[in-house]
Amino acid sequence: MMKALAVVPGKCRGCQRCVLHCSFYHNKTHAPSKARIYVVRRDADGRVVNTPVICVQCGLCMNACPVPGAMRRNKAGAVVVDEEKCTGCGLCVMACPYGVIQIDATTGKAFKCDLCGGSPVCVEHCPFDALVYVELEKAAQLRRMSTAMVVVRHE
Repeated sequence: MMKALAVVPGKCRGCQRCVLHCSFYHNKTHAPSKARIYVVRRDADGRVVNTPVICVQCGLCMNACPVPGAMRRNKAGAVVVDEEKCTGCGLCVMACPYGVIQIDATTGKAFKCDLCGGSPVCVEHCPFDALVYVELEKAAQLRRMSTAMVVVRHE
Protein backbone atom coordinates (compact mmCIF):
# COMPACT_ATOMS: atom_id res chain seq x y z
CA MET A 1 0.00 0.00 0.00
CA MET A 2 1.16 3.53 -0.78
CA LYS A 3 2.38 5.76 2.01
CA ALA A 4 2.72 9.51 2.40
CA LEU A 5 4.65 11.90 4.59
CA ALA A 6 2.44 13.92 6.95
CA VAL A 7 2.67 16.36 9.83
CA VAL A 8 0.93 15.63 13.13
CA PRO A 9 -0.62 18.97 14.13
CA GLY A 10 0.73 20.59 17.27
CA LYS A 11 3.60 18.19 17.93
CA CYS A 12 6.53 20.06 16.37
CA ARG A 13 8.74 21.85 18.92
CA GLY A 14 11.04 23.52 16.39
CA CYS A 15 14.18 21.56 17.21
CA GLN A 16 15.17 21.45 13.49
CA ARG A 17 16.50 17.87 13.75
CA CYS A 18 14.44 16.90 10.71
CA VAL A 19 16.05 19.72 8.72
CA LEU A 20 19.59 18.84 9.78
CA HIS A 21 19.20 15.10 9.20
CA CYS A 22 17.63 15.74 5.80
CA SER A 23 20.48 17.96 4.64
CA PHE A 24 23.07 15.49 5.95
CA TYR A 25 21.37 12.50 4.33
CA HIS A 26 21.25 14.17 0.93
CA ASN A 27 24.38 16.36 0.97
CA LYS A 28 26.60 15.12 3.82
CA THR A 29 26.42 18.57 5.44
CA HIS A 30 24.31 20.06 8.22
CA ALA A 31 23.12 23.01 6.14
CA PRO A 32 19.44 23.99 6.43
CA SER A 33 19.64 25.59 2.98
CA LYS A 34 20.25 22.11 1.54
CA ALA A 35 17.29 20.48 3.33
CA ARG A 36 14.11 19.38 1.61
CA ILE A 37 11.96 20.07 4.68
CA TYR A 38 11.48 23.38 6.46
CA VAL A 39 10.22 24.34 9.89
CA VAL A 40 8.30 27.60 9.97
CA ARG A 41 8.12 29.36 13.32
CA ARG A 42 5.29 31.86 13.74
CA ASP A 43 3.23 33.64 16.34
CA ALA A 44 -0.33 32.38 16.66
CA ASP A 45 -2.56 34.19 19.11
CA GLY A 46 0.33 35.14 21.39
CA ARG A 47 2.08 31.78 21.34
CA VAL A 48 4.81 30.34 19.18
CA VAL A 49 3.81 27.60 16.76
CA ASN A 50 6.35 25.52 14.84
CA THR A 51 5.15 23.82 11.70
CA PRO A 52 7.11 21.52 9.41
CA VAL A 53 6.50 22.36 5.75
CA ILE A 54 6.76 19.28 3.58
CA CYS A 55 6.32 18.26 -0.02
CA VAL A 56 3.00 16.47 -0.42
CA GLN A 57 4.15 14.91 -3.72
CA CYS A 58 1.21 16.48 -5.58
CA GLY A 59 3.00 16.48 -8.93
CA LEU A 60 2.34 20.11 -9.87
CA CYS A 61 6.11 20.59 -10.26
CA MET A 62 6.29 17.60 -12.57
CA ASN A 63 3.44 18.97 -14.69
CA ALA A 64 5.17 22.38 -14.92
CA CYS A 65 8.52 20.98 -16.01
CA PRO A 66 9.13 21.59 -19.72
CA VAL A 67 11.84 18.92 -20.04
CA PRO A 68 10.51 15.42 -20.70
CA GLY A 69 11.69 13.00 -18.02
CA ALA A 70 13.41 15.61 -15.84
CA MET A 71 10.85 14.91 -13.11
CA ARG A 72 9.16 11.57 -12.54
CA ARG A 73 7.65 9.45 -9.78
CA ASN A 74 9.79 6.84 -8.04
CA LYS A 75 8.60 3.55 -6.53
CA ALA A 76 7.76 5.29 -3.24
CA GLY A 77 5.43 7.67 -5.11
CA ALA A 78 7.71 10.67 -4.69
CA VAL A 79 8.31 13.11 -7.51
CA VAL A 80 12.06 13.07 -8.09
CA VAL A 81 14.40 15.25 -10.13
CA ASP A 82 16.71 13.72 -12.72
CA GLU A 83 19.73 16.02 -12.37
CA GLU A 84 21.07 14.91 -15.75
CA LYS A 85 17.97 16.27 -17.49
CA CYS A 86 17.07 19.23 -15.24
CA THR A 87 17.94 22.59 -16.82
CA GLY A 88 17.34 24.61 -13.66
CA CYS A 89 14.71 26.78 -15.38
CA GLY A 90 12.75 27.22 -12.13
CA LEU A 91 9.27 26.52 -13.47
CA CYS A 92 8.87 23.75 -10.88
CA VAL A 93 9.76 26.25 -8.14
CA MET A 94 7.07 28.64 -9.38
CA ALA A 95 4.50 25.83 -9.59
CA CYS A 96 5.01 24.55 -6.04
CA PRO A 97 2.25 25.88 -3.77
CA TYR A 98 4.26 25.05 -0.63
CA GLY A 99 7.61 26.58 -1.58
CA VAL A 100 9.49 23.36 -0.96
CA ILE A 101 11.38 23.10 -4.27
CA GLN A 102 14.61 25.03 -4.67
CA ILE A 103 17.34 25.49 -7.23
CA ASP A 104 20.70 24.45 -5.79
CA ALA A 105 23.11 27.39 -5.92
CA THR A 106 26.04 25.07 -6.63
CA THR A 107 24.60 22.72 -9.25
CA GLY A 108 21.91 24.98 -10.73
CA LYS A 109 19.50 22.03 -10.57
CA ALA A 110 16.16 21.69 -8.81
CA PHE A 111 15.96 19.67 -5.61
CA LYS A 112 13.03 18.52 -3.49
CA CYS A 113 11.90 15.79 -1.12
CA ASP A 114 12.26 12.31 -2.56
CA LEU A 115 10.97 10.52 0.56
CA CYS A 116 14.51 9.16 0.97
CA GLY A 117 13.53 6.28 -1.30
CA GLY A 118 10.63 5.26 0.96
CA SER A 119 12.19 5.65 4.41
CA PRO A 120 12.20 9.38 5.25
CA VAL A 121 15.04 10.28 7.63
CA CYS A 122 13.07 13.29 8.91
CA VAL A 123 10.49 10.88 10.36
CA GLU A 124 13.17 8.60 11.79
CA HIS A 125 14.87 11.46 13.64
CA CYS A 126 11.88 13.48 14.89
CA PRO A 127 11.97 13.15 18.69
CA PHE A 128 8.41 14.49 19.06
CA ASP A 129 6.71 12.28 16.43
CA ALA A 130 5.58 15.40 14.58
CA LEU A 131 6.35 13.73 11.26
CA VAL A 132 4.93 10.38 10.18
CA TYR A 133 5.11 8.20 7.10
CA VAL A 134 1.72 6.52 6.99
CA GLU A 135 -0.89 5.02 4.68
CA LEU A 136 -2.58 7.53 2.38
CA GLU A 137 -5.88 7.68 4.28
CA LYS A 138 -4.15 8.45 7.58
CA ALA A 139 -2.03 11.12 5.86
CA ALA A 140 -5.19 12.67 4.39
CA GLN A 141 -6.81 12.69 7.82
CA LEU A 142 -3.79 14.47 9.34
CA ARG A 143 -3.81 17.04 6.52
CA ARG A 144 -7.50 17.73 7.14
CA MET A 145 -6.74 18.27 10.83
CA SER A 146 -3.88 20.66 9.97
CA THR A 147 -6.10 22.63 7.61
CA ALA A 148 -8.86 22.85 10.20
CA MET A 149 -6.41 24.15 12.82
CA VAL A 150 -5.27 26.94 10.47
CA VAL A 151 -8.86 27.94 9.68
CA VAL A 152 -9.85 28.00 13.36
CA ARG A 153 -6.81 30.13 14.29
CA HIS A 154 -7.68 32.75 11.68
CA GLU A 155 -11.36 33.21 12.61
